Amino acid sequence: MLLKEGERDNTANRVGGCVMNRKLSDRWHGPFWLGGAVLVLLPFFIAIAFDGPRAPWVKGAGNFGGNVILAIWLALGGATLGGLVWLKLSGRTMAGSFRRWCAEKHQFHWMWFILSVGFFGFHNYLVLDGFPFTWFEKMSAMLGRILTGAVVVGGYWLACGLAGALAPKRMRRWPWVVAAFLPFVIVADCIAIIVWKNPVINLVNQLDEMGRFDLGANLASSGVAVPPWVVVVGFFGIVWGVYLLCHWLADRKWASRLKMPRWALVVFLLGLWGGVWAEKAVGTGWKSRNALRWEHNVYDIHLTRGLEPPLGVAEFQVKFFPKAVPNSEVKPADDVKRPDIFIIMMESTRQDAIAPGHAPFLTDFRDNECQQLGRTWATSNSTALSWYGLFHGVLPVFWAGDKASFVDKKELGTPAWFDILKRADYRMEIRTVCDLTYRNMGATSFGSKEDLFHVYAQSREGEIHWQHYYEQIPDREKESFASALQSLQVSPSSGNFHFIAVESTHYGYRWPEDFKVPYEDHYDGAGVPSFPDEEEIASIKRRYHNSVAWVDYQVEEFVNGLKEMGRYDDSIIMVTGDHGEEFYENGSWFHSSSLLPAQTQVPILIKWPKGTNAPPQPSASHLDLVPSLRDILGLPEVLGTPGKSLLKAVDEEQTQITFACNTGVSGVCMAWYRDDWVATFRWENPFSYEPPEKIHLDDIIGPEGSVMEAVEPAEWQKLLLEKFPDAPERLFSEFSLVIEAP
Repeated sequence: MLLKEGERDNTANRVGGCVMNRKLSDRWHGPFWLGGAVLVLLPFFIAIAFDGPRAPWVKGAGNFGGNVILAIWLALGGATLGGLVWLKLSGRTMAGSFRRWCAEKHQFHWMWFILSVGFFGFHNYLVLDGFPFTWFEKMSAMLGRILTGAVVVGGYWLACGLAGALAPKRMRRWPWVVAAFLPFVIVADCIAIIVWKNPVINLVNQLDEMGRFDLGANLASSGVAVPPWVVVVGFFGIVWGVYLLCHWLADRKWASRLKMPRWALVVFLLGLWGGVWAEKAVGTGWKSRNALRWEHNVYDIHLTRGLEPPLGVAEFQVKFFPKAVPNSEVKPADDVKRPDIFIIMMESTRQDAIAPGHAPFLTDFRDNECQQLGRTWATSNSTALSWYGLFHGVLPVFWAGDKASFVDKKELGTPAWFDILKRADYRMEIRTVCDLTYRNMGATSFGSKEDLFHVYAQSREGEIHWQHYYEQIPDREKESFASALQSLQVSPSSGNFHFIAVESTHYGYRWPEDFKVPYEDHYDGAGVPSFPDEEEIASIKRRYHNSVAWVDYQVEEFVNGLKEMGRYDDSIIMVTGDHGEEFYENGSWFHSSSLLPAQTQVPILIKWPKGTNAPPQPSASHLDLVPSLRDILGLPEVLGTPGKSLLKAVDEEQTQITFACNTGVSGVCMAWYRDDWVATFRWENPFSYEPPEKIHLDDIIGPEGSVMEAVEPAEWQKLLLEKFPDAPERLFSEFSLVIEAP
């Protein structure tokens, strides 16, 4: 404590011309302490809860987790400052009180300390798991991370202790809610990494991504069918339970016999900090270049400023081509045919999910009716970014900026795809079963002018997502297909565009009760196992493939309807996925955690109008669809677009490019694929509102694995351009090597 129990000072103090006696100071101790915390938290509350003006230190929308962490530290600081102000006004000597607090022997909660550091170390080990470290490199890294965890936990302890010491007697344990919660946060992050290979903060950050706090929409999107109040009550219940457990242990003499002066704890922590520096300094002399980079890049907390390795093995100064601005005066010629166009977007569908055993129609459709496209790729590993890349025809590096612009101005321009269709006088209809306000997907995918579309159907905004939401998806999908066919009965004979998004293949993997599934023996439990065996993985995949079978059945019914109306032959029909779905191939589940093929290779099935010359392509991506639409409608190419028309023959495979904001533990923001080679890149702040000006080459991987250790630094750029010769000229107006890693 900064103040001794029973300390009294009856002298009056003159402050600002007013006489303040000791009794008045005691009465105002609580308001000063709480007031400091409240004043600090007020800007966060205004910005996040009411979508009000943001103070400079409050991060923008999409950083809810970061704001929570910042608010906690500032609240502790604000409470401490409020206590210090009261201490000064009460007439006590601040320096003397602080010396007494430092010298005072207090019960050190060693069990909490060891538990927290243990969880921290286990968490950091999970993050390193899967990276190609030698045994000695991993052990050295873990020594440094355990020492780092001890310093961080000890600093946390001291901050909470100082804030508590300056609080009124009845409030002195309140800051320990924060300290007690630390092990729980680390455990939650461990679970997220084990299951998803993604830090939990990436999930928490999205809670205010639409410019407002919307827990219900995020729960629905992740497949958690519970009301938000249950999550909130459960969260605070766990916090309170951990807090009570912490103090129950602190009050047990057998659990907290260790007493030490606070100055001794500070010296102890400084010694551990020195150990962190020593491990890092020595490690730079013998660890491999990649080990140093990976160890640094996968962690957010570092205590050795000045010893950071380069973010990548080489740094490039780049300038992404800006989004092409359409020339609205250029329109298709009058004699150009305007075929009906149908896009069916399958949620979470990987390319190899289209197989005869559970998707017989789509397999036959792909093999006998569609253009042969080889390996096909989404533009991203998450839905919002993937839709953005498809309809804008650009890499989704511009997505975050457009989303932020819409949050601020409530207005976005029309994407390239729909601008082209508008100029060609198409009648456009959008049908989804999801809420398009989630992550502002409606505005970023289709623009903010909903009146551009004759139909704009989605789930109702603010709908009770957790109440039978997912059980209703198959029926809503049936309604979407039936409604589209019904609309075509009274539509013009050509020039119609329909986008239908289905979601049964989202995690949960559903189908109607009366649908006969191909695999009766499928996983039927809640969640997924953290350390699954082969049969558990196969069982979950069988459930997933049952949902694919349901979508396959619906697409077949829809195509048969087009044939009955005589619209099939002259139509363009595209069936694709927004991203893939991982089933523990790389140690995680689902998507949005890496740019590996399991999460980014998707089916792209395109049936062109009868008589169209559509040459085989060795590979394709969503980026190629806008240029192909221009080609089919006779519009000129637009410079700076990364995609190529699929209606033009190619001599060799072009590089396929994917992008991620949710980079998982790997930190990879962009991947280039060509033949059997992969190049990965990273940069600072993948959630940035502007495309990066500097990107860092992370790795070049060939058929036999990474080649970075075998190739001299001077050869990296040459190798990159040799294996991916077309990529820089399609993405950048400027691409130059500025730094080679030592």
